[in-house]
Amino acid sequence: MKKKWIMTCCVVLLAGSVVYAASSSQIIGKTRSSRQAKHFVLSQSWAQRVYAGMIAKTRTKTRTAIAADDPMLTQTDFTHRINTLVGSVKADVYVLDTKTGRKLTYYNGGTDFWLASSVKASILTALVKEDGPLTGDLDEEAQAMITYSDNDAAVDLFDAAGGFPTLNTLWSNLGMTATVADYDGFGLSTSTAGNQIKLLQYIQTMPAADRDYILHLMKGIIPGQRFGIGVMKDPAFKNGWLNADNGRWYVNSIGYSDKQRYLVAILTQNNADQDSGEKLVSRIAASIMKK
Repeated sequence: MKKKWIMTCCVVLLAGSVVYAASSSQIIGKTRSSRQAKHFVLSQSWAQRVYAGMIAKTRTKTRTAIAADDPMLTQTDFTHRINTLVGSVKADVYVLDTKTGRKLTYYNGGTDFWLASSVKASILTALVKEDGPLTGDLDEEAQAMITYSDNDAAVDLFDAAGGFPTLNTLWSNLGMTATVADYDGFGLSTSTAGNQIKLLQYIQTMPAADRDYILHLMKGIIPGQRFGIGVMKDPAFKNGWLNADNGRWYVNSIGYSDKQRYLVAILTQNNADQDSGEKLVSRIAASIMKK
């Protein structure tokens, strides 16, 4: 009996030792685990701060790079600048940066902006769309119509293209719903700056040979007519000017700048004379970029 009691006590003591050892191990394990967890949290917090700093630097560099590659004015600054230029003249302006997708617009009233000779870009586009780059007599007339705005050549090419039915089809297919033909004379056809941008966008999508032919002519404007977009970098454009019965002038400029990165359409009406109108559209074109 005494032996059994002694053995029982030994078993109890041994069991107690095992339990104590296990408990101690768990406590030590918990302590180590807690210390490791705490160290992990601190390391994670430090890593997050480093990562956040890297992201902030990257975003700053990105914003700087974008600003350096986006030389156009902000819309607010552009509106303010054009407001100081136009006076009593009515203007409709649209600028599209094909690289960033950013645009600038301006409109201060006015309706039925005559295209004047700017419509010749539509005539040329309609012809080239159907026949490809022009050759022979048609090419000579196209050069005359675009580079120095010869009206007789424009009439011949307008007829060769199929007249207003062809132009109306082109404008309709391009969604130029605000462009309206005037059968009293194609130069009296009216449009908006936004519609002219659609024409310029379409030219860029034409087969390479067709597009390059049109742009080649639009880059060859004679010195005396290089106003408006002609004052911008690497221009390809077509201007227009026409006086109304009241002696006021419509003066326009549509085209490209900087290797076709920028699409620009400037339509104006109510200019006092041709010279002041040409100067105005040139100042508007020169106001697109930051100084």
